[in-house]
Amino acid sequence: MNDQQTDPTAIIFVFIATIALAFKGVFAKFAYMADMGVDAVLLLRFGIAAPLFWLGVLMFARKTAPLTWQQWKACSLAGVMFFMATYCDFTAISEIGVSVSRLILFTFPMIVMLINAVMSRRAPSVHQWIVFVTTYSGILLVMAPNGLSGFDNFNWIGAAWAMGSATTYAVYLVMSQELMKSIGSVRFTAASGSITLVIMLAVIPVSATSGSITFPMDGVFWGAMIAVFCTVIPFFMLFEGIKRCGATQASLISLSGPILTMIAAWLILDETLSTVQIIGAVVTILGVSSLKATWALDVLKRLFGLTRPQKVTDA
Repeated sequence: MNDQQTDPTAIIFVFIATIALAFKGVFAKFAYMADMGVDAVLLLRFGIAAPLFWLGVLMFARKTAPLTWQQWKACSLAGVMFFMATYCDFTAISEIGVSVSRLILFTFPMIVMLINAVMSRRAPSVHQWIVFVTTYSGILLVMAPNGLSGFDNFNWIGAAWAMGSATTYAVYLVMSQELMKSIGSVRFTAASGSITLVIMLAVIPVSATSGSITFPMDGVFWGAMIAVFCTVIPFFMLFEGIKRCGATQASLISLSGPILTMIAAWLILDETLSTVQIIGAVVTILGVSSLKATWALDVLKRLFGLTRPQKVTDA
């Protein structure tokens, strides 16, 4: 584990990225409404994003040394993880909607915690296990607001896709934190994003059903919005934030994402949650955020100039 400086600039970067990423599901829904399938949206997203990632390298990191073979292999593994996370995510959006899929996805800080515990060979604390149980109890309320009978009609396949996205995204975040220390956030984003595109070009045309890869003009517009405003710009900001404050802190800052997404889905898509589901959402978000309550308090004190900067351990 590494000591990380609590950097207010990192908080700003991650929060702006979170706002942009919160609209990804909404834009994806518009693309689906335009008769564009999941496969087509993913291909268009990374087909546009990958060249823009490398443009970022030319602008901000062109004087750095070329990546070594070992670094390319590490970025390739990260790209595989992100392909899996992205494919699961967009499939979950199409299956169970924006709001519920976001809540399940944003349990990934819990998985980051468990991965870090395994890597450090230290069992999670009692507090962390309590948070784990509390968080997923909240998710159960969201999934079955009418009790156990609600599970009969719940889309378990969609929930499984969302959980798969949360798991692979957590692995991706932990891997990215280590890689960015050696190659920088800009080059990591470009390299891993390009690998993700290559995997999509190899896998999706083979696995896609007949007629699922079409590009209607309205869908292309929303796909381009996802690529530029919900991928390239927020990714550069998110990974720079991770480099400055660590994957755990960044994942907790981004907990505002589900709230922003639910508000956007309610205002734009007319998606609503019942009272019980809203309670479950609050329980989930508060549960995960309490993992780093001390860290969050330290951040607030620093932002308002109430204490001197202190080093924070990224658990």
